[in-house]
Amino acid sequence: MTTATFLLAVMLALGLIACAAAFRSPRAPGKVAFILAVVCALWWTAMVLLRFATPDLSEKILYSELAWFGIIGAPMFWATGILSYAGYRKLGTPAAIGAIAVYAIVSGMAALTNDWHHGLYTGILNAQRPTFSHGWLFHILMTVTYIFMIWACISAISRLKMSQSLHRRQLFGLVAAMLMPWLANFAFVFFEFRLFNDDPTPFAFSLTSLAMLMMQEHGKLFVAPPIARDVIFKVLPDPVIVIDGEARVLEVNPAAGKLPGLGDGAVGTILPDGHPLRAWIARDTQNDSRLLTVDEIESTFEVSVQRLEKWGSDGSVMFVLRDVTAREAVQEQLAAASSDLVIRLNENLALQKKLAEEASRDHLTGLYNRRHASKIVLDCLDATGPARPVAFALIDLDHFKQVNDRFGHDAGDNVLITFARILRDQMPTDGCAFRFGGEEFLAVIPGINEIQMLALTQHWRDLLAEEAPDLTPGFQLTFSSGIAIFPQSGSTLAACTKSADIALYDAKLRGRNCDVVWRDKPNPLNIAS
Repeated sequence: MTTATFLLAVMLALGLIACAAAFRSPRAPGKVAFILAVVCALWWTAMVLLRFATPDLSEKILYSELAWFGIIGAPMFWATGILSYAGYRKLGTPAAIGAIAVYAIVSGMAALTNDWHHGLYTGILNAQRPTFSHGWLFHILMTVTYIFMIWACISAISRLKMSQSLHRRQLFGLVAAMLMPWLANFAFVFFEFRLFNDDPTPFAFSLTSLAMLMMQEHGKLFVAPPIARDVIFKVLPDPVIVIDGEARVLEVNPAAGKLPGLGDGAVGTILPDGHPLRAWIARDTQNDSRLLTVDEIESTFEVSVQRLEKWGSDGSVMFVLRDVTAREAVQEQLAAASSDLVIRLNENLALQKKLAEEASRDHLTGLYNRRHASKIVLDCLDATGPARPVAFALIDLDHFKQVNDRFGHDAGDNVLITFARILRDQMPTDGCAFRFGGEEFLAVIPGINEIQMLALTQHWRDLLAEEAPDLTPGFQLTFSSGIAIFPQSGSTLAACTKSADIALYDAKLRGRNCDVVWRDKPNPLNIAS
């Protein structure tokens, strides 16, 4: 038995142990996907072992083709498990798992039928390993798989700061376990790096089984998962605690971390026997509110209890504690009631002011929205008067649907946020920018003429182009704009925006990525690109 065969056999055994341990673990997000990832890695490892064991070239080729069920399934299921564990619950549904399984099966069938289409392998470079030259389908499958894995890594890393310390370690371990085979495969495919004169990826992917086993034993993987991340908000002023049937703390929000026994490091630990919350775990208090007194901090809380069976955590309970110490004191001292009412009134006024401000702004970009534009711009036109020009630029990001289709809606949102920042940062002092809807923006700037407006839109276009390599690699970000000048283009907001819209339509007809100034009789000289 060669060293490589021995190591693969050991990793195969570790993978079986990891699967058995995962099956015995409590139900948790991503658990099914992780188990399927290990199963696919075991399949891949088994095919490599069979390939090592046979001297026949045709059998080596067959085992190399059969390995594709695991080559695609292992990283895709692992990435799905990470995303589900990080909070993307829809990726843990049977439909999503089934879609990944179909993708892996189709990839494996494509490998088995390679002699018909030569999409995966176009020839044999080395008959001993064997090593193949790759076809078009190989590059497509690798690209899709890599993109999905990159998305999983970025999404998991983005959740690290929002997670408790235990869950940060879990997510970091899952990402690190996925990076090992990914880097090994990347080095093999693009730099011909080999281990034991063969593809190092099966060896590296087998280590993911060992990593999952270690995280189950020492990192409480599947035992203390972040199951309540969707219902706990860091800004929530009320303490929120999630506890399982064994009194193990699964989640606490920052407000709850100030309570006795629930500070840093509480997640994953068992509540002490004398902790007041222990008495509430077995109570049938769903949708019921009762009072809990914490003597250590001399506070009284109104406790709301929600059992989490329908969220996939049997026996777990979520407690929401509302501090009613002041309310209880009010019942004893009438003088405190007046002070409390003033505080509540001020809070309501501040909330109303905040809601009014939020209603006037686009939640994604932070710019004022279209509805608020009517008030601001009308006031601007009334104050300006007919003697001073006001420039209107209606801007539409070119081919924005392609950005969403190629890079995903998260990338599309980042493009909108970035362009809004450019408008906000590079706007003259008196100017205002609005998100008019979708990928359309409106800029209104008093005191400048069309020449100055054209120069400004070109400046924005240049800044957007500088951001494109980071936001949409390989895709140039551009925009088209229609420019109208008050009062020549109209004496009202509606008239000016309509003129700008007509000019924008003309810019799109001219091939996009240009600026068109509205005039009574548009002509070719109206364009600036």
